[in-house]
Amino acid sequence: MEYKSNIQQKDKFKGNYFGTGEMILNGFFEGTIKIDKLYIRESANFIGHITAVEVFVHGNVKADIMTDKLHISSIGTVEGDIIYRSLKIDEGGFLKSSKVIKMSDKSILNNKVSKK
Repeated sequence: MEYKSNIQQKDKFKGNYFGTGEMILNGFFEGTIKIDKLYIRESANFIGHITAVEVFVHGNVKADIMTDKLHISSIGTVEGDIIYRSLKIDEGGFLKSSKVIKMSDKSILNNKVSKK
């Protein structure tokens, strides 16, 4: 069974979230998240730290991100340090970072996500 969490557009969350499955963020999240897949929708704002296998950004992110796969859509913005294996930025997408590092070993990320 696949587990999905959803933070609605009017919701605000501050703190740490450690889970499995998917999270869809439509509202505001400030803190640390460790999850398998994170979808940051157009209406969403995230501030903090993200560790996830996959991150899809359509909203605004000010966070350090460690991920296997990062996809920034044409309307997505990311500000923060990035450690990744696969990075895709659609035309119009925005990335501002002083540190962008490509991982060569997938086991590093798997260890970080599984240690919740």
